Amino acid sequence: MTTTVIALTLIVGTLTFAAGAFLAAETAVRVLRRREARVAAERKSLNAAWKYLREVYGLRKSAWLPGEKNRDRR
Repeated sequence: MTTTVIALTLIVGTLTFAAGAFLAAETAVRVLRRREARVAAERKSLNAAWKYLREVYGLRKSAWLPGEKNRDRR
């Protein structure tokens, strides 16, 4: 009887862990896809803004990028 209870407890625990891991993975995938969609939309907007600035003001894309060594030359 004790062996049966221990075996059933281990089986239920394993199934519970597997279900929890699956749900966590699904949640993570949904969050990452949502974040990726937001980043893509923001990138699209920024690219349109840079295109406008380059056309109107003749700016270069690398004019003010952080980390560029020679930011003073334009």
